[in-house]
Amino acid sequence: MDLKGMVAIVTGSSSGIGAALAQAFSGEGARVVLTARRQDRLREVAGRCTGEVLIIPADLNQERERKEVVQKALTRWKRIDILVNNAGSGMYGHFRDTTEADWRWIFEVNVFSLVFMTQAVLPIMQSQGKGLVVNMASIGGLMAHSDLVTPYVASKHAVVGFSRGLARDLAGSGVRVLAICPHLTDTEFFRTSPGAQEMAPVVEKYKSFMDTADEVARGILNQLDSNHLVVFPTEKPARAYEKQREI
Repeated sequence: MDLKGMVAIVTGSSSGIGAALAQAFSGEGARVVLTARRQDRLREVAGRCTGEVLIIPADLNQERERKEVVQKALTRWKRIDILVNNAGSGMYGHFRDTTEADWRWIFEVNVFSLVFMTQAVLPIMQSQGKGLVVNMASIGGLMAHSDLVTPYVASKHAVVGFSRGLARDLAGSGVRVLAICPHLTDTEFFRTSPGAQEMAPVVEKYKSFMDTADEVARGILNQLDSNHLVVFPTEKPARAYEKQREI
């Protein structure tokens, strides 16, 4: 896909895959809205981007702040071509120890903020007659890829399900939907998510098998024009899915 001149909103772009995607989009000539809660980290990422960027610190769990991101992007560039719903979190631990608050929190972060951010942007894309919604799911949105991550797996299955339903509703509108399903990726995701301390030995064990954020970002960019709804950014999640798809 030729990204020159396109306007892309990348949520969760202060670190990890989001930061790598923001830089990759910028490097291909897109104008990028960087949004996340940590303004200082957003500025660092913006400094590594080669094109036009707009920094908008926001908590996307808040309706007012979601609307502010959209409005500021429109004010600056008059259009929105791509929405990358990347912001999210993990959760590690025994299901028996999880609370109702834990479940509500991870669905707010991984599912509802994504759903309502899409809802805020969609009318703009429909009025343009084209657009692309990129939802960051996970291999865990297709199968139970690990032990002790039940809330995370459930939330990412919801992301894939939402993507499937939305793509069907938008068929013929010019607005496309992708559900990106990376495998384990070496980012601070594993150091900042709830249960990170307990998960650390597992992460260390599999670190050598992980993709880098840059590899994932490049794989996503290379498949933005894919006809498939579910996209594996590298070979690792594709192979894992074929081996474990019934789990």
